[in-house]
Amino acid sequence: MARLYIDTNVLVYAIEDSKNIYGQDIGSSSSKLFWEAASCKHQVIISDWTLNEFRRIRQAEDLKMLYSIAKKKIIPISFAREDIALAKQENPHHFQDELHGILAVRAGADYIITRNTIDFDKFKNQIKVVRPEDLF
Repeated sequence: MARLYIDTNVLVYAIEDSKNIYGQDIGSSSSKLFWEAASCKHQVIISDWTLNEFRRIRQAEDLKMLYSIAKKKIIPISFAREDIALAKQENPHHFQDELHGILAVRAGADYIITRNTIDFDKFKNQIKVVRPEDLF
């Protein structure tokens, strides 16, 4: 069973049922991750950092549906101040994604699932980085 670290943008798109600037559906592939987790195809890893970023964009209540779908297949992971300091040291201009990468590796994720694959190039030798639709 694959372990998928979920980037914040994937959570947002799953809830908003989003389309990209070309009008292509990007929400369905994001929400499909949670349905597949519910049917034991994989586990999803969601960090406290992801939840903090999510709460700046949306209400925490918006997560209830996704959590109810895959609640037994969600693996939480926490971050510490030291993790933020390391992320800022490694990538001072964009430490947020650096922190996601650090947490994904620590959690033993097989994949980082994100729409911004280029932001995780540094981690590609340690973990697979894919968009949700590329996983299927």
